Amino acid sequence: MVDNARTDLRRINHEQNNQYKRILAFIIFLIVTLIMITGTFLNPFFMKKQIRTSNNQAVIVRQVNGNFDNLADIIGANHEANANLLTVKQTQPIADHVIDYSLGLHWFKVNNVGLAKQILHDINLNIDEGSSSDAQQVEAKLKKQKSNAPYAVISAFNLNTVTLGANIAVMLFLVNIIIVVVTIISMLSLISDMRSRTTIKALVHDCMAAGMWAGFWMIVIFIVLALIPVVFNVESLATFGYLIEISSSIFLDNVVAGVIIYILCAIPWQITSADN
Repeated sequence: MVDNARTDLRRINHEQNNQYKRILAFIIFLIVTLIMITGTFLNPFFMKKQIRTSNNQAVIVRQVNGNFDNLADIIGANHEANANLLTVKQTQPIADHVIDYSLGLHWFKVNNVGLAKQILHDINLNIDEGSSSDAQQVEAKLKKQKSNAPYAVISAFNLNTVTLGANIAVMLFLVNIIIVVVTIISMLSLISDMRSRTTIKALVHDCMAAGMWAGFWMIVIFIVLALIPVVFNVESLATFGYLIEISSSIFLDNVVAGVIIYILCAIPWQITSADN
């Protein structure tokens, strides 16, 4: 009976230990993922750099030109349908101002007229005699709109949606920070509880095993997310579609982070694997 009791106790301890490792793996995955989201998607400096990569430049040019075509229609300017009236150089400042408005640390947005005026300034500054005739005509028509021009830009560039996105982004930023702090505290508490039940060597081994699982799931999940614009046509999803396309390369960065975490945890896990 004593031997049976000891066997049951070891089984309970083993099952509890596995439960701890699963929880720890989830916590590590959550912390790393939220930190990377905050440092990439919610970071205006990173995103402005990201849209300048060769793959994403084409996405930005297509999106801004689509909005510029809408603007031409709203103000009644003649233009070739679905043509790229603006060059990469002309679309980049507009995209930068939208990113600066949407991301980073800021109060909740209630007005987008200032952003519309910035876009108008970009259009007037970058469209010159070397630009396409259609683009020059749009600029000329905008000048005739005078005080109504910012409101035409708001409608054409969906700036009300941009404002909503900016407010969602600041909420996500704050929520991410809170969740990361809470999960770090939970992780330290969990590790402390594990330490009271096992040796340092076994603790390191279990923590590294949890880290490997977190890295593995990062690799799997973000590879699937990165493949979405490759497998499916997302261009028809308008604003959400181009965000998915830009996100694809960022998800690949997260895959690389998962690989690094897996390798860094695998080495000490292997070292401490004896007699565990």
